[in-house]
Amino acid sequence: MKPYNKNDYALDNGLFLSPRQVAVLNQLALGLSNKQIAHALGIAEPTIKMHISAMLRSFGVQNRVQILIKAKTLGFI
Repeated sequence: MKPYNKNDYALDNGLFLSPRQVAVLNQLALGLSNKQIAHALGIAEPTIKMHISAMLRSFGVQNRVQILIKAKTLGFI
């Protein structure tokens, strides 16, 4: 995985993905569940849910699949 650069994860609405959101996004792209992502990143499952909720708002989408589609379109994954 490449080093985090805030400008690489800029959204059209002026928001940026955080380094942890990028890590969660990469795990989502592998098709992992919240529980699996939490285990892989060594953080609590509610924290994963919080990051996914924040990404839903940031991307302006309604579900995980739409997050991945938008992230792919923007070249994030």
